[in-house]
Amino acid sequence: MGKYNKIGFVCIFLLSSMLSGCKGVEEEPVTITVIHAWGGMEADHVAMRDIYEGFEKENSDIRLQLISMPTRKEMLWKVEDMIMVGDTPDIIIFSGMGQNQTYGFMVDNDMALDLMPYLEKDTEFANSISDANLEYWTTDENHLFTVTDVLSLSGGYWYNEEIFQQAEIQKIPETWEEFWTMCETLRFWTEKQGLDILPLQPSGEGYLYFMDHILADLGDNTSSGIRGHKITAGKENLEYVVNQLRQIYQFSTSESEGYTYLDETSLFNEGKVAIYVNGVWGAPMISDNINAGYALLPSVSGTSISCESACLGYVLGNSGNADREDASIRFLKYMLSEPVQTRIVRETEQIPVNPQIELEDYADEKPRMYQAASLVMNADRKIDVPDNLWTASQKTIFTGNILDVLSGKQSEQEFVEKLIGAQNEEK
Repeated sequence: MGKYNKIGFVCIFLLSSMLSGCKGVEEEPVTITVIHAWGGMEADHVAMRDIYEGFEKENSDIRLQLISMPTRKEMLWKVEDMIMVGDTPDIIIFSGMGQNQTYGFMVDNDMALDLMPYLEKDTEFANSISDANLEYWTTDENHLFTVTDVLSLSGGYWYNEEIFQQAEIQKIPETWEEFWTMCETLRFWTEKQGLDILPLQPSGEGYLYFMDHILADLGDNTSSGIRGHKITAGKENLEYVVNQLRQIYQFSTSESEGYTYLDETSLFNEGKVAIYVNGVWGAPMISDNINAGYALLPSVSGTSISCESACLGYVLGNSGNADREDASIRFLKYMLSEPVQTRIVRETEQIPVNPQIELEDYADEKPRMYQAASLVMNADRKIDVPDNLWTASQKTIFTGNILDVLSGKQSEQEFVEKLIGAQNEEK
């Protein structure tokens, strides 16, 4: 073999080896950390985790490091710990919370990714986000740091249709006077029948819904009430509302601070209460043995009022790493896509935010959910859910003390002063 032939052979060999080596090298998947509070064993928790894991199956170039926490409170503690050691998650799924210190800290310290530039460049992405989300969470500077994948529909209660029929409740009440009359009818019927059934027994959060509806009736243009998206209530109106809540409480019994909506759910499923205060999302929690309908809480005038809100959802970390941020955006778009939104409504009975999903398509498949959601969405007036109307500290004070106030264990004056104090701290 000649000199030049040898050189050519060597060059071809080296080039072939280089090309062969390039083909064999695969890029490492981008890893993003996702923390959420769907870590329980309930059917909807299992379904949501399966949906999250489905993203990785469809996107082989992205690896999810899922951190599953059983409750929102535990998730917040974990997030706070991670932030303090400089290990902010790429995606935090707040799952229906309202404004809180963790979210505020991230926004104030430039730790949350602004989603608005991505929406402005991607019409399909922008069209998958609800108007309620944009209206509530877009800042005055036109920034958007959170997007939810479900709407929070509530402002009413579930009722046992069989009990209502037997007690001869002819009409769902539209005013508070009609509501008191209905509760009195239910109590009279149960006593006459010798049954251990209460008209209702709301948790602290249930009473918060009652309070919001009563305050909404006071009007947006008064010195107290619901103005915009927040509660602004003075001493006189807070005292008025507490007195109204006493009217409700007389049809219930005293319970401790530890009594929650889960306890109320159990009582409703056991047929021990006729009315169960919860949102549309309570539909799958109700036993199939209960014929349940949904009704809106009343108002003074009879005008229908409901809660249709977008609460805190997905907050993406502003890591400065383009690959991780792009991967996080892809995950968010996946959660808002029609196929995934369809899975959410079918498997968890949560209300999808993507406007392309028609609830009417599920009228036969999910009749209980559809009846409740339609009622909420067609109300004359919409207000936000308590998580969006109250600060975290106000809500904690209310839910932790209202049952003691109504039962006489705590003075009304002390309670009202606590609420006003928390309100003034936020100004």
